[in-house]
Amino acid sequence: MDRRRAALSALVAFAVATAVAIVIGGARPATGQGIAPTVVQAVGYACALLAALALVAPAAHRVGVDRKLGAVILVALVALVLVDVFAADGPDIGAGFLRLVCFAVIVAIAGRLLATSIGSGRRQR
Repeated sequence: MDRRRAALSALVAFAVATAVAIVIGGARPATGQGIAPTVVQAVGYACALLAALALVAPAAHRVGVDRKLGAVILVALVALVLVDVFAADGPDIGAGFLRLVCFAVIVAIAGRLLATSIGSGRRQR
């Protein structure tokens, strides 16, 4: 499997884990969240980290764009983890906006990887 496709698969797993964590957290009262949403989100963060490392890892045929995309994923992931660790449990519009921007960046990178995967698949046939 190509590293781009592996990174794309890991980013899809990140998106699914994030959605599941949001659903689990939304289904419970704010005072009784428990650890389940945090664990599921941590699994999602691990998937995003794997995607970033797959793109950053050196390869003979790799172009510099892949490394830059991996670095951007790493920066967005660090920001997400810092928001989760240091943001207050209550409503915080700044932290929510930063999370939204980071998720949008990661989704945009996944879209770009999908477009290049589809394009390279058409050329190989």
